[in-house]
Amino acid sequence: MNLLAERKHNAEKNPKAKPKTKLPDLKNPEEMQRFFLQEVQQGEELLAQGDIENGVEHLCNAVAVCGQPHQLLQVLQQTLPPQVFQLLMMKLQATTMGVSRARPGPGDDSLDDLE
Repeated sequence: MNLLAERKHNAEKNPKAKPKTKLPDLKNPEEMQRFFLQEVQQGEELLAQGDIENGVEHLCNAVAVCGQPHQLLQVLQQTLPPQVFQLLMMKLQATTMGVSRARPGPGDDSLDDLE
């Protein structure tokens, strides 16, 4: 299960825990693209306003639905301040570790090579 699918699954399991962001239909490429662009834009706007936590949360959502997450992370690494990029990586790894614990098999440490 990918990061976004895990968030959607958790939101469905616990309806009282409302997600901060409306998740797209994972089977609809247009919705996924619109969601990706929206999340990048919101993340950038929030970071520019100094709201680091929420900005990073939106960028995590964008990475979760991105078809080329490693390329996006490389761009973000070049453009974000180091401490903001580090926070993004920590949030992504925490989410990835939670997903890998929820399913059998080896953990996904594919994000480790970008630090």
